[in-house]
Amino acid sequence: MKILVTYASRTGSTAAVAARVGRVLMGLGEDVIVTPMSEVKGLKKFDAVIAGSSVQGRVWLPEAMEFIRKNHGILQDKPFAIFSVSFTPAEEQGVEYRMAIMQWTAPVRALVHPVSEAFFAAEPEQGVSNNPGARSRFKLGVLLGILKERDNRQLDLVVPWAVKLHEKLK
Repeated sequence: MKILVTYASRTGSTAAVAARVGRVLMGLGEDVIVTPMSEVKGLKKFDAVIAGSSVQGRVWLPEAMEFIRKNHGILQDKPFAIFSVSFTPAEEQGVEYRMAIMQWTAPVRALVHPVSEAFFAAEPEQGVSNNPGARSRFKLGVLLGILKERDNRQLDLVVPWAVKLHEKLK
């Protein structure tokens, strides 16, 4: 099976999740391409598609929603799954938070019905304040090479989801 794992990311967190999903599926014997949504030229050659986006302002990134809108006809005819990645403090990840996540991806599900959906939390670097502008200053420092973003993502949760997803994509 030829599978596309595509993503929209601002800080690299979503790209890291996509890469992990791709490695798991390759390890299960699938032919997998992992690439940003902006580089996808077409979907016809793929048997299944997995799309992921960073969540900012409680919505998927604009380019991710544009990808879904542009391709929803093709995506309805293929096994399709989604994942979301958001910077969220651990103390905010309770039951109400998990219920809110479903609202964030409702616009995606309104266009295409995924066989599976996952959410992965990516917490800000320790010492990065949640004050307005602090995350932007931190990202700028990473881009300039002054600061290094540590991998705080819950990437271990990606593996079991991808393994279960593999069965659903067949």
